[in-house]
Amino acid sequence: MRRLLFATLALAAVVLTARPAAAQALVKEYPGLETGTMWTFDVPPLDYWAKRYGFQATPEWLEKVRLSAVRQPGCSASFVSGNGLVMTNHHCARGCIDAVTREGEDFLEDGFYAKTPGDERQCPNFWLDQLLGIRDVTDSVTAAVKAGMTPTQAAEARATAITDIQNRCAATAANLNCQVVTMYRGGQYKLYTFHRYSDVRLVFAPDGPAAFFGGDPDNFTYPRHDMDISFYRAYENGQPVQPEHFFKWSANGSAEGDLVFVVGNPGSTGRLNTLAQMEYLRDVQYPAQLDGLARQIAVLHNLANADPVRARAFRNRIFGAENSQKATIGYRAGLLDPGLMTWKKQWEDDFKARVQANPDLKTKYGAAWDEVAKINAELKSLDVRRRYHGFNAFGSRLMNLAGLLVRAPIEMAKPDGERMGMFRAANKAQLDRFLGAPTDTLLERRMLTAWFQAMEKELPANDPVRSVALGTRTPEAAAAALVSGTVLGSADQARRLLEGGQSAITASTDPLIALARVIEPLEREMSAKVVALRDREAQQDELIARALLAVFGNSVAPDATFSLRISDGVVARYPYNGTIAAPYTTFYGLYDRWTAFGGKDPWRMTQRWIDAKDTINLATPFNAASTNDIIGGNSGSPVISKDAEIVGLIFDGNIEQLPNRFLYTQSVARSVWVDSRGIVEALRSVFGAQTLVDELVGGKK
Repeated sequence: MRRLLFATLALAAVVLTARPAAAQALVKEYPGLETGTMWTFDVPPLDYWAKRYGFQATPEWLEKVRLSAVRQPGCSASFVSGNGLVMTNHHCARGCIDAVTREGEDFLEDGFYAKTPGDERQCPNFWLDQLLGIRDVTDSVTAAVKAGMTPTQAAEARATAITDIQNRCAATAANLNCQVVTMYRGGQYKLYTFHRYSDVRLVFAPDGPAAFFGGDPDNFTYPRHDMDISFYRAYENGQPVQPEHFFKWSANGSAEGDLVFVVGNPGSTGRLNTLAQMEYLRDVQYPAQLDGLARQIAVLHNLANADPVRARAFRNRIFGAENSQKATIGYRAGLLDPGLMTWKKQWEDDFKARVQANPDLKTKYGAAWDEVAKINAELKSLDVRRRYHGFNAFGSRLMNLAGLLVRAPIEMAKPDGERMGMFRAANKAQLDRFLGAPTDTLLERRMLTAWFQAMEKELPANDPVRSVALGTRTPEAAAAALVSGTVLGSADQARRLLEGGQSAITASTDPLIALARVIEPLEREMSAKVVALRDREAQQDELIARALLAVFGNSVAPDATFSLRISDGVVARYPYNGTIAAPYTTFYGLYDRWTAFGGKDPWRMTQRWIDAKDTINLATPFNAASTNDIIGGNSGSPVISKDAEIVGLIFDGNIEQLPNRFLYTQSVARSVWVDSRGIVEALRSVFGAQTLVDELVGGKK
């Protein structure tokens, strides 16, 4: 991790210290590019596209693109046939793949292909959302906030108004999901109306080694050689959906220099953050996150390396943790770079100067930046205690369960609508599953040990949580005593405590319950302080957002909010490692990398790929790179041509792209995708999935 961090810092210094002249000229002509190209469908940059690319996007084109895209939990996807076929990434489908795997099968390792509709397997608790429309509801939301309200009261009033708007929308038709999306950090509110498909079935997933070829070492890098794809099919009333709009497959793919669009749901960016907020992330939040992730990953790998059964059980958890770790290292690397921070300061100073130069804007918004800085200083002073005066003990299930049981009497005394989510009547089944989930006691001991080690390092000896958790014991001894002494690993015992109410919790001598009794009031107190500060910050964010819109208008794209966006870019090579990265990789490169590493993990191939080496067209483009603006949540986004045809599938970005979370640059930042030609070639020559190829290439119903 230290080597990776130093390497990332060095890259960031090269990339960001000096802004290329071409980028300066581009931003001068199009000032909104300072905050990237994640455009919303209700305010597309038609003039910018026309001037920069000579591309005229018609309303019909935009409608087709919007309705062909779908959103799934945590990722993006798209319809790619008239028979409800949906394409996304393998890493987005991992939960479904794992859930439909039966005893004796291992689809994450071996892959899955439903040759007939009857072979498709339904993904449990899964959905796809198709965006039907967008409506501005800013006036309705902001009207709920009355003069004299405190920041917390204002936040509650906005939340109530938003819930009311969403509920009224959802009641208008069946299968609607309505979401009020906060844009520009409160400068605008938009009602997004979706059609929800709840019957989604797995059609195809490649073998795991091919989907994540190169593993964590290759993650967030380029050149790449990954088959990170999967296909579902959406159903309604037991029949495949027949979408009016879907993306057809490009007959010829793309070429270097081509205009391409990425259509998906970027999760979150911080380009509208103030400098003070970025410094808080750099100095407080990200270091704590990285420390926690490193400790958890070390525990998981240690246990997985010693036990094949645990190795299989922990695969998804390790994948997610390592992905988060590497991404966070990259985000922080940008914030540690003096060039980026100077660039951000210059932009913020220019923005503030424009506000100060206008008497009306100065009166309304001029003090907001200083207020945000004060709030973040207060948050910093609370952070260490906030992390330990709570129940998120590095993912310990038993610690979370103890917290849930101690909170239960307090929550159950409230009206149902005011309770925390898991305690509401509608979520009883979720609560029952959590109570009955199996406990890996060795994992619990190791995770609690890691949490206690961090606690011992950061909290003073007289802290009440540390005193009860550790006393005079070592972290290892304390964790062992808690895990061996608790009864919470028994679902029956946990239910007895839940059903026994406050008297049972008060009387319990269970050591984890005793620790949770100490933590719970401290967590409630800390949560109230943090929520109040965040409400104050949101109020100032909204003022800054209104100032931004007053100064720049809609030429500035809003930060990512896991809502549908369209980003323009071009297929492009870039300088890296003293040479040039080609815009495309091929299957030649895949087999070369496999050979160079002796076929060892994580550059391993399954037998089907080894057998296909002499029959696959090795010159076929496999992965590609372009300048499109993406972030987490864009995984599974289709890459389309100006003809709205599939030319690729986003699955990653290079490491130089990670600092784009805060300030956008196209110089060497690249989106990384599976090329449409490589997908077809692999489906045909490696997996023998000719029926699936016919549906893709022909768009057959």
